Amino acid sequence: MAFFSIIIPLYNKQDYIENTLKSIFNQTFTDFEIIIVNDGSTDNSYNLVQSLSDKRIRLFSTENRGVSAARNFAMSNATGEYFAFMDADDFWYPQHLEKIAYTLSKYNHLKVFTTLLEVETRNGVFPGNYTHLSEAEIQEVDLFETSLARTILSGSTTVIHKNVRQKIGPFNEQLSNGEDTEYWIRIGFNYKIGVYNAITARHVYVSGSLSHHTFDMKKHCHFEQFAEMEKNNPPAKKMIDINRFSLALQCKINRDTENYRMLTNSINRESLSAKQHLLLRLPPQILVLLQQFKGFLERKNIRLTAF
Repeated sequence: MAFFSIIIPLYNKQDYIENTLKSIFNQTFTDFEIIIVNDGSTDNSYNLVQSLSDKRIRLFSTENRGVSAARNFAMSNATGEYFAFMDADDFWYPQHLEKIAYTLSKYNHLKVFTTLLEVETRNGVFPGNYTHLSEAEIQEVDLFETSLARTILSGSTTVIHKNVRQKIGPFNEQLSNGEDTEYWIRIGFNYKIGVYNAITARHVYVSGSLSHHTFDMKKHCHFEQFAEMEKNNPPAKKMIDINRFSLALQCKINRDTENYRMLTNSINRESLSAKQHLLLRLPPQILVLLQQFKGFLERKNIRLTAF
């Protein structure tokens, strides 16, 4: 039985999966298995993985059901004590698993762990923007307090003990957008998180990965299931409201007035900044122009945020 089971959903990532796996093979901590679930790829992804001879790879193939179903399938077949999530187009720096193992050895009362992520965009590479982290090398944090700008958990840095799935359940297979955030929020209501306070992973920019997706509110997390729990947890309410804000902007841009009103009516006014309230009031065409302007500034190494 391996210490880590690395969970990788794979769908049409033939241009990335070899680099991702190379970053895993280069880990200084080597007690792991790799569970790859080929989610009905139509490119050469499956064959590329199958051609590799590393015995730590366990490759499965299913019909295309989405990333949540692939992760759930992988976790059901994993043998490790801890599940380490990894996306098929991202990569780890060599000491990623070593730093996670070090953190969990110091905080063995915890069940959820992460490091920090850097994000590659078409305009450059930027460190993740987290909130309320101290300067300590390792620290125990609250998901909601540290995730007001970007969630401290991610699909390529999060590690959970195998028993976490038994308590909070599987990923929601009905969602295809925001399924990660929905799962992290469920974790946040049940667990504190051990953080190694350094970047050990990169989210890789994939050109066109979202450009052809039609906005469908039915496939987004609406956050209603958290309405009662967030009432008695102000940091959770604020973090979830910020996610409602982001989704409300998408609804406005896509002229989905009904869901825009549903989301904004659920937001506590004090959860948002003055800038965010202003953005919610702007017409859709102005929001689109602001998105384009933001991209232009990022290419000049100038970053604008809604915070």
